[in-house]
Amino acid sequence: MRSQKTTSGVIYEVEKGVIYFRYYEEIEVTKNHLVENFTYLEEYVKKNGKIKLIIEIPSSTFESSEAFDYTNEIKYKKEYTLAVALIVKSLAQKLNSKYYNSKIDSAIPASFFKSYDEALKWIKTICVS
Repeated sequence: MRSQKTTSGVIYEVEKGVIYFRYYEEIEVTKNHLVENFTYLEEYVKKNGKIKLIIEIPSSTFESSEAFDYTNEIKYKKEYTLAVALIVKSLAQKLNSKYYNSKIDSAIPASFFKSYDEALKWIKTICVS
């Protein structure tokens, strides 16, 4: 599995078109982190096409309000992804993620999971047209 370290986590290519991003423990994710991550994903998509994305957020990691606003502003999910599986470790994260997903205009499948294996199993069921 190829990987790329960023300042906020590690991005893994599970297989062509399936990306797994795991944030580091105990960090505040900032807008600068997201710019770095989205730039990497944008370059990947340019070379390989849209992706199925698995994101794991440790319970000790959280997103700043500036980062939250930036994610909503650029609407990355619709442009680059076919599906998103979020692995969340706490109820607060799940509620925050559900709130975020309700606020963006996205026609792609998204779901929440407790483990990487569950997320990967689901993401592989998503058909690409």
